[in-house]
This record gives sequence, structure tokens and C-alpha cells, in this order.
Amino acid sequence: MQDLTIRQTIRTAGVQFSAGSAYLSIQGNSIPENSDGFFQPLHDWVEEFRNVNSQPVTFRIFMTYFNTATIRHLIAIMKKLIQTYGSNLKIEWAYEKGDEEIRDRGQDISEVVKFPFVFDEVAV
Repeated sequence: MQDLTIRQTIRTAGVQFSAGSAYLSIQGNSIPENSDGFFQPLHDWVEEFRNVNSQPVTFRIFMTYFNTATIRHLIAIMKKLIQTYGSNLKIEWAYEKGDEEIRDRGQDISEVVKFPFVFDEVAV
């Protein structure tokens, strides 16, 4: 299975999904004009990955800004991963030091998906 890499832009997050290391990362701003179009390759990759991967998975989200459509897609991806990997999944929610709003959004999403996140305050 091939890795999925999407270069970060001003409006879209950078994506690095590695099948070999079972490390999935999304980072940056996410306010795509067509969120369904942007996120569809991520959903497709996760579906295929769930069929071939049996090792523990880390999903790291380090967003600086995102819209409601992005949250909807992130939650859908998380639910798929939680359903498949359960306790063999680690979701890391990173945020810039002092950015309580992004941290709080992560805490809200953790409650919505009913899965404990690891919170990582990053100095920039």
C-alpha cells in the first residue's frame, strides 16, 4: 500500500499518512473550498489501510485553523480508526502553545468520538 502525501497550502492542511509506520498526520490550516473533494482521498486511503494494517496506529492532528466541514471529516476518519483499532489507536491533538481555543476544540471532539486524546502543546 502506498503512502498518502498532500502538500500543505494556505487553505489546505498537509497530510502524511504512512502505511509502513502506521503514522497518520494532518497539519496546518484547513479551510478548503471543496472539503468533500479534499478529504475524499483521505477517507479512501483510511478504508484501504484498515483492510491491510494490523499494527497499532497513531493519528496526529496539528491544526492551526479549521472550519466546520473539516471537523466533520476528521470525526468521520477518527470513528473509522476507533472502530477498527480501539485501544491500539493513539490520537494526538497538538496545538500551539497558548492556543486554548484549538485545545478546547480538541477536547470537544474527543468527547464527541468518546475516545481519549493525547494533548500536545507545541512551542513555535
